[in-house]
Formats: sequence, structure tokens, C-alpha cells
Amino acid sequence: MRRRICVILAVAILAVGAGTGYHQYQIREEARIQKEEARKREEELQHQRKQRTKEAQAVLDRLRQASSDERLCEDMQSVWTAANLAILEIQEFQEKYREDEEELIADANGILKEAKERADSLLRMRNIEEKIQVLYDRKNGTVAMDTGKNSQIFRKVQQELWKIPKDYPKKRAEYDQVIERISKEWNYVNDDWNYETGTLKISVEPVETDYTHYWICHVQTFSTDQLCSALCGGTYGNPRRTVSQELADHNGVLGINGSGFSYSSGIPAPGKSMIKDRTVYEDVYSNGNIMCVTGEGGMFTAPAGMTVQEMLQRDVKDTYCFGPTLVENGEAFEISEQFQQTYRYQRTAVGMISPGDYYLVIVDGKGVGGSQGMTYEELQQVFLDLDCEYAYNLDGGGSTTLVFKGRVINSLTDGKERPCGDILYFIDVGDGAEGDEIVIHEDEAMIRPPKRNS
Repeated sequence: MRRRICVILAVAILAVGAGTGYHQYQIREEARIQKEEARKREEELQHQRKQRTKEAQAVLDRLRQASSDERLCEDMQSVWTAANLAILEIQEFQEKYREDEEELIADANGILKEAKERADSLLRMRNIEEKIQVLYDRKNGTVAMDTGKNSQIFRKVQQELWKIPKDYPKKRAEYDQVIERISKEWNYVNDDWNYETGTLKISVEPVETDYTHYWICHVQTFSTDQLCSALCGGTYGNPRRTVSQELADHNGVLGINGSGFSYSSGIPAPGKSMIKDRTVYEDVYSNGNIMCVTGEGGMFTAPAGMTVQEMLQRDVKDTYCFGPTLVENGEAFEISEQFQQTYRYQRTAVGMISPGDYYLVIVDGKGVGGSQGMTYEELQQVFLDLDCEYAYNLDGGGSTTLVFKGRVINSLTDGKERPCGDILYFIDVGDGAEGDEIVIHEDEAMIRPPKRNS
């Protein structure tokens, strides 16, 4: 009997063990099946991603092939046709895959963004061509009269030229020759270092000394409204953006970096008085180091304790904060202990002779190109020598950036532009942005020098 019981128990144990083993087998098998299904889904997703990316790349490749620099110079009409076709193909792609999840089309969207930007730039050149035909007869080599209307067209042409991609050097050179021809006829100077119309005149001069290299920009405006300021990205805080990006968005001719900023939040001069376009973003007392720009184009440093409301009462439209103040009332301003330095550094600074007549000074440093930079006292002396009534030092170091006619002029110590929180820049009138609000009549313009002898 005992033996029979033992046999029964043994059989039962074996049965339980077999059942457990089978259950574990089922679990492993289900896991294997799920893993295999996941692998197949991922393979299908990869296939779909590649297919969409391939389609997008084909759009970009066709546009590139049809819009080479040589083709643009030889047959612009076919290039514009290709650009319009690319835009249509992009729209069709977006409609075809509008139900797709982002991960499926992320790579394709990046490629199509490049194609769209290229197509848009090509179509902008069509607008340039149409405007140039009003001003210049290529066949006869004749230039239209310098009227108020034609001057506005001329400004817009130059504004668009700066946005032409770098991979069209031949076409850009062709346009530069046209600009030079019109400028000569109208008694303007427009080249790599000069911009001149009837309403804005800018010259950029490189200066070399035995220890440093810097740039002096002289700006003369028709209207004090042409001196502008902007929060990068249009927000008080992140995202920070480069000067060239922000300047392009505002159709600016010349721009520099502005206030110091928080790397984490992107806020310019956090905790300090801040006004942009007469909107108050930080309502605190002046710390004695706030640069103010008025609606009449004047500049001054708000004394310590001055309220934001008092600034607005003095018609302040924009403020910046870094410092120190360098020149006030035409005399050297005492540099406080807060800003005492003995070493040279990269600098960005702005000065004013009178409302509408300004100087920007941008100093290379950190040994780039052999330039050591400047001390505050050396920078101060530059503005005194320029006979400025007021001058103020803005953020420097790796932030120092000068952008003129769409290109960075100074040497960047970071090797690339550093995104910043706000910028100071100049626009021409009627340029399709803020300048459209500046009223100019046919017989109005800046005082111009006598016509040069040919």
C-alpha cells in the first residue's frame, strides 16, 4: 500500500512539473511571438520612413539639378518653373502623408524644409528681376531716374540680394554689377563696405593698430525710427537667436548684439529695467547702468533709482543693459569700480553724435587674427576721437557680433555666432517691414554730398 502511494505521489509530481513546464513554454512562446511581431512592425516602419525620405530627397535633388548657378544665369524662366513645381510637390507630399505620425516623416520634413527654402529663394530672385527691370535696361545699359518710387524699389532689391544663398555666386555677382551701375548713376556708394540710398547711409571701416583689430560703422538715417531693437525670437526669454537670424527677420541692414542675457532662460538683462518698443518687460528701478533710446533717436543712461514709468515719460522706446557708459555729454564718463579692468577683450559698443547720426564699434579679441581686444578706456577713447556725445558698451566676448548686409563681418571667437537675447539694428525706409511705416515724400531724403566728378 505504501509503495502504491509513493508511485501515485511521484506520478502527481511529474504531472505538476510537466504542467508548469508547459506553462512556462507558453509564456516564452508568446514573448517570442510578440518580439517577432514588434520586429516586423519596426521593419515596416523603417521601410515607410525610408520610402518617405526617398520621395522627399527626390524632390530636393530635382530642384538642385534644375537650379544650378549656371542654369540660373542662362535660363531663369526654367529655374522658376522648377521652383514652382517643387513647391507643388511639397504640398502634395504633405497632403499624401498628413495622417502619418511625426516619427515617420521627420527626416522627410527636414529635407522638404531645405527644398522649400531653396525654392522660395529662387522665387525671390524673380521678384528681384522684375524690380531691376524697372530701374535698369540691360540691353541699352540705361538707368531710370532717381525718384522717390524708384529709390524705394532700389532699397527692396538690395534687401532681397542679401538673402540669396551662397551657392549662387555667379548670379549674385551679376546682380552686384547692376547695383554698382545704378549706384554710380545715382551718386551712391554700394559695395561690401558701404550701403547708401536716399534715406540711409552706412560705411564700415576696418581699423588696425599694433595690438588690435576693430570695425567702425558710421550710420546716418533719414528717420530716427530707423534705429530699432528686437527681442530675439519675439519673446522675452528663450529661444535665443543669432544676430544674423534676427536681423534677417526684420529686414535689417546692419545689426549687433545687445544686452547681456541668461544662458538658461534667454532673458536679456534678467532682473534689470527692460523696455522694448515701449512695452515694459521688467518694471524695476534703474541700477544706474541702463542705456535708453528715445523716440527721437536720442540716447542716455538712466540714473540709479529712475523708474520705468519715468523712462516712458521721457519717451524711452528701448533699453539695454551691460555697460559701462563710456561717453556722456561729449566727455569721458568715469568708469566705476564695478567695471575696472586691466585686460583687453572683445567689445561691442554704440555711440551717438546726434539723433540720426551714430557709430558702432566692434572689437576683435582673444588673439583672433592677432587682435588682443581693447580695455574700456581704449574703447572710450575711440568714441571721443569720433566726437560722440554719448557712447555705451554692450555685451562683448563671444557674444560680439556685427552683421552687415546679411553677412557676419567680425571674427567670432566661438567659431560661430552665439545666440543672444536682444539686438540693436538699423532698417531702411519702406523695406517691407518696420520701414513701411516711415513716411517719405518724393522731395524728401537725406542731405547728400555734391555729385562726384566722373
